[in-house]
Amino acid sequence: MRKILNLLFMLCVIGLFILSFSNQEIRSHSNGAPSLECDECHSGAENEEVKILISGLPDNYIPNKRYEIKLKIESGLISEGEYQGGFGLTVSGGKVVVIDRKNTQVSEGYLTHTVDGSRLREWKFGWIAPASGEVEFSIMGVAANGDYSPSGDAIGVETVKIKPIEKRGKNKGGKVI
Repeated sequence: MRKILNLLFMLCVIGLFILSFSNQEIRSHSNGAPSLECDECHSGAENEEVKILISGLPDNYIPNKRYEIKLKIESGLISEGEYQGGFGLTVSGGKVVVIDRKNTQVSEGYLTHTVDGSRLREWKFGWIAPASGEVEFSIMGVAANGDYSPSGDAIGVETVKIKPIEKRGKNKGGKVI
């Protein structure tokens, strides 16, 4: 019986040891934008000089409509090499659609750039709006300096929230409701 208890104790200790080295946490930036493994190649604090510009996204969306969206990273940081930047994006509602497979992909549930896409600072993708509810886009963008090291890149974050267009109708009294 003592041997069995010792064996169980050792198995528990080994299990706890293994669990202590596993990293199950979700990494993200201050706005909830995905970090993915980006911080393995890009270090540095969030930089307010990195601008993340989004075009094609309406102020209020039409439910179930498909939109083509462009995402652009602007920064004064000039890349010395072929790699220009990257991004990670999550959306709380609707569906992201990859329309440029060479430069964008879905990885770990996030929309992000491919290796070819890291040679750019501008990408396009599709988004199908949900039937209802506020939607939040959380974006992390990297302006890379292109020196193939994990330091010196600039990281920016942006959050955009949009709601559906309100349905309006008339009641019997002619008032808009």
